[in-house]
Amino acid sequence: MPFPAQTPFHRPGPSRQAHALLLALAALGLAACGGGDGVNTAPSARLNIVPDSIEVHSGNSVEVPLELLDTSGSGNRTVRFSVSDPDVAQVSPASCALPAGTTESTGCTVTVSGKKLGSTHLIAESDGLASDQGAVTVKAGNGVGTITIAHYSSDPSFTYYDAAPNVSFAFTVQFMPQVHGQAVYASNPISVAFSDTSGGKVTYQTNSVCSVTSSTPTCVVAGSFAAASVPATGFTVSAAVTGAWQVPGQAFAGFTPIKIQMVPVNSQVPGRIRVASQNASNQVFAGAGAPLFVNLSGSNLTQASYTVTLSIANPSTGALVQFYDYPAGVNTGTPTPSTTKTCQLVVDNTSYQNYKTNTVSGCGFNLLTTAAAAALTQSTEVPVNVTVALAAGSTPKPADAALPSYKAQTMLTVVPPSAVTSAARTITFTNNSSRYVVFAANSGTATAYVSPTTTAGSGVVGCGTSAPAQACPIGSTCVQGGQDVGPTTPYQCFWDAPAFASNPVAPASSATASVPGFAGVTSGSQQIQWSGSYYALNCPGGANATGCPAAPTTPGTSPPNPAQTVAEVTYQHNAVDFYDVSIINGVSNALALGPSAASGKAAGSAVPGGQGGSITTPYACGTAGSATAQTGTGATDSAYTLPASTWALAPTAANFPAPVTDSPASYYAVVSPSNKAAPTVCSAQGTCSSSTTGDTVCGWNANYLSQASGNQRVCGAFQQWASANQLWGWNQTAGNAGNTVFGFATGNASGVTVGQLQLCTNPAATIYSTYATQPPSTDTGLACGGTNWDAANTVLTPAAAPITRPAVAYTTANPTWVQYVYPTISWLKMACPTCYTFPYDDQSSTFNCEQGLNSQGTNQLDYTLQVGDLKNSFR
Repeated sequence: MPFPAQTPFHRPGPSRQAHALLLALAALGLAACGGGDGVNTAPSARLNIVPDSIEVHSGNSVEVPLELLDTSGSGNRTVRFSVSDPDVAQVSPASCALPAGTTESTGCTVTVSGKKLGSTHLIAESDGLASDQGAVTVKAGNGVGTITIAHYSSDPSFTYYDAAPNVSFAFTVQFMPQVHGQAVYASNPISVAFSDTSGGKVTYQTNSVCSVTSSTPTCVVAGSFAAASVPATGFTVSAAVTGAWQVPGQAFAGFTPIKIQMVPVNSQVPGRIRVASQNASNQVFAGAGAPLFVNLSGSNLTQASYTVTLSIANPSTGALVQFYDYPAGVNTGTPTPSTTKTCQLVVDNTSYQNYKTNTVSGCGFNLLTTAAAAALTQSTEVPVNVTVALAAGSTPKPADAALPSYKAQTMLTVVPPSAVTSAARTITFTNNSSRYVVFAANSGTATAYVSPTTTAGSGVVGCGTSAPAQACPIGSTCVQGGQDVGPTTPYQCFWDAPAFASNPVAPASSATASVPGFAGVTSGSQQIQWSGSYYALNCPGGANATGCPAAPTTPGTSPPNPAQTVAEVTYQHNAVDFYDVSIINGVSNALALGPSAASGKAAGSAVPGGQGGSITTPYACGTAGSATAQTGTGATDSAYTLPASTWALAPTAANFPAPVTDSPASYYAVVSPSNKAAPTVCSAQGTCSSSTTGDTVCGWNANYLSQASGNQRVCGAFQQWASANQLWGWNQTAGNAGNTVFGFATGNASGVTVGQLQLCTNPAATIYSTYATQPPSTDTGLACGGTNWDAANTVLTPAAAPITRPAVAYTTANPTWVQYVYPTISWLKMACPTCYTFPYDDQSSTFNCEQGLNSQGTNQLDYTLQVGDLKNSFR
């Protein structure tokens, strides 16, 4: 499932587990950023890339700040970025707009990604200014990832008041896995140990060693000290990697310790407040949400509390942009607007516990434009007035400390559609089936931000009242997700669903939808533009557009009937896209997803890989669910062929772990009875075959699948196929009639049931690594899977004719899974060898592709989703 480092779906039924975070993980070298300040000597406004020297490992990314110094004058400045040798590295985004008109410095952050070993230069240019350059060196690594300390490059500093009785600090370790190349499935941690030169005067409230993995990529080390007890000149805190990254066949690469200089100052400073949106020019795009942040930094006060009030000063002609909130229990329609927000910033450094629980260094708010913004003919600035005051009863210490500094006003730039220059991602939906269909999308969750350039962490999606310091990136909405919400449902960031140009779509016709180029996460190593799934709902009228179902419109809501073929995709700005066709929950129609013909991409196209190589298997720019076979083009992969998907589904008696007493297909069929109030209950297909009402198939009632009566089969018209995974997810009760043939309640010696293995839920774990327990387990009974998709009903003795061939062979086979689960999914895999069929089926069903990274640093690939009829719909 192509959703790196996030949880994209919130729906009832089977859960899609950790394979979501595995797809973008790849071989990386562990490195820290290098640096020093670049210097320009121009007497007026000038560009400054920080640092002069940038070090990045092949296949990995680092963030590089750009400063615009001495910004006297008026008007915004556009800064363009490039690299002198795009084969060695790439930069994203290709430009940023910086506001002028202030004596304070401002800036933006770009991401530099290494492609192959060598040297190049990052170049920043702006009309009327001298350009600035930073040397980029791409080095080799061990293929795992980069470790950094949040907000710190090499030789950073942490200032503290030299007379403070107690100083607290907290450093966040961030692991950024590689986004290109061979996927790594790892749960053993990388340990990062902190040490210092204080002479033992620092007390670590947390352990001085913290660990990160691909699934938990951040950890925090915090401590405190009395300023009078440490050396008067300050001291150094070092972070170094210990132990090894336990990936079979991969050695641990050297890591240069990150040093943080602890610098005393002889006065207390209140710090600085920054109010800004997601990008440097504070752009808000018509029709799309945007964040606005209030952040306090640089304060070394012991205690203080400030009230920051933001007031949007819309023009007299009418509101263009507003804050918005969805009331609890309301997640569709028009949210509640406002033009004023208040943020409480609190400094409490009296102890680490206070720092952890009482300190508030930032607030996040969500913005939305009005209909009037779309009617603008050009970009228009809207002021936000900012006032800062001491909170009632708060007195900074010492008493004569000033309030945090801030300009009296910040400007938002409202951008109408006519002024948008970034290219959108377009997906073309082609209806090759014999009936009308309704195209729909299920939006996944989006990673929240805590400042204009810093995300809240991998997979952190809270916002609004659930996480007041966080706000949603451009192109996403802060809302309670799912069909049924209540007062306690958490607020999360959900990507805005793309609008479809037409619905329903007739046979032999097409529709399009697009994701704007300005949307998404635009900082960090994984800059996700949009993530979610597409699917087609079949209209019962066949060739007539009658009775077509309505597509869900609430964020995070899956199809009305989850036994659905879905095409899943994660668009990334600065790296390859990941996509697949999933039939884990069932099959409703044939889908094929791949790059659009106009892109010039085809199966086997080169994609950036570790050490500057290429990936030339059919999984590179191939088509998931393709009706034709696909063959690799590389020197070593020319014989690597992905079989064609026939979409001819025909379950047999061999597709059950226990003998069946009825038509094998009837145990997987989903039907719709003509008499919904009183359907004919069936225990055998023969009961329905002579029906005169059209209810000729014995199967599971599509209207009651998640209710207690869902354990009865009824006569009805065939609708779709449900997987055993979905049958158990719908109705996890002992009375589920499928228990007798699927053995859902059967357990093994490891304490895992067949139902848990069907869903791959805890404690079941991936077959590609040791298991996520402490200490790591070698109990094969916990493995969820164990197949290279051999044709026989066993993988312990491989057959000569495999169904397909995964990109990477499994490492552990669970005999319980092989006996009980493999038979129930092999009929699905035979019909669609390139589809996801169980939650750890990544290696035989995940595709990736990109376009435009080499020259522009942004992925501009468009896709086509083809819908077709199923073969052998029931027999």
